[in-house]
Amino acid sequence: MIKDFFEQLQNKPLVGLDIGSSNVKLVHLVEKGGEYTLEHYALAELDPDAIVDGAVMDSSHVADTIRSLFEETKINSKRVAISVAGNSVIVKKINLPLMDEEELAGSIAFEAEQYIPFEISDVHLDFHIMETGGDDNTMDGPEAQMPVLLVAAKKDRVSEMIGMVEEAGAKVAVVDVDAFGLENIFSANFGAGEPIVGLVNIGASVININVLVDGVSAFTRDISMGGNRYTEEIQKGLNISFLEAERAKCGEAIEGIDEDRVLAMVQDTNAEVAAEVGRTFDYFRSTVQSQQVDKVYLSGGGAKAHGLVEQVSDRLGIPVEIFNPFANLHIANGIDPEVLRQDAPFLGVAAGLATRKVGD
Repeated sequence: MIKDFFEQLQNKPLVGLDIGSSNVKLVHLVEKGGEYTLEHYALAELDPDAIVDGAVMDSSHVADTIRSLFEETKINSKRVAISVAGNSVIVKKINLPLMDEEELAGSIAFEAEQYIPFEISDVHLDFHIMETGGDDNTMDGPEAQMPVLLVAAKKDRVSEMIGMVEEAGAKVAVVDVDAFGLENIFSANFGAGEPIVGLVNIGASVININVLVDGVSAFTRDISMGGNRYTEEIQKGLNISFLEAERAKCGEAIEGIDEDRVLAMVQDTNAEVAAEVGRTFDYFRSTVQSQQVDKVYLSGGGAKAHGLVEQVSDRLGIPVEIFNPFANLHIANGIDPEVLRQDAPFLGVAAGLATRKVGD
């Protein structure tokens, strides 16, 4: 009976909770027969100084915001999946001597030391032994090796996130990585999709990039810039407050502010973002797979910047579109489809986290 209880607990869906620098996003999905239905979602802005460059400055405000989202959606479950990103996380594909999973679990700390720029005692480590294609020779010969995806997250960052969630009255059941959350919800919508797909999530302070080859993550990178770069450039260029610059960035007409100047600053920052994304894919092509990405999907609030899709497409020379994490999911009655369409780009990571189960 106890075993059955814990198996049911493992299979119970979690609430996806994406705590970003400018917003908190919550998504609740229900799975039946391999298909997902969006049952609830909510998002709320944070004060600009609550989380600065990934550092939490006002944990009580963040906890209050999380609590308000649960109250708004009236979700009974308080078990959540959260994620981390940025400088506190390292994701790296490495080759290690061939061994089984139990052996690797016992030696991963030793194996990881040369790849992690932190003290091993200061990080949580996880790994995934990756499948190899038929033309991959790493599994052959007397010195056989296997590809392993190594993930390290700083303990203090994870503890900080868990503390805020618990202060809000919820419980963390899974800790993931932003880029993998996006990968999960992309797969839920499109399966393997194109042979090589780039997922680019532009948050307020971090851009997550995940390149999928035949539906499996082959390369990830976090870039320390995001939607706040637009706001900061407008703020400096026009000598206005951060909040006024944020409103101007979103297209709101503000007395005394030239909209054409704002648009020009947005386009200049678009070029900067497109160049950084382009350099990442150039690196992937030249050193990781020697292959061209077929298509890129943009998500996150920064993806809605005017003209960014076109600039990234021009820089990469491939199709680029805004990712809708609910494109092929069922939508529960009571959710306004037009409002959801506007909110969807913000919700990719939270939706991916909502597909997680304990132990998967």
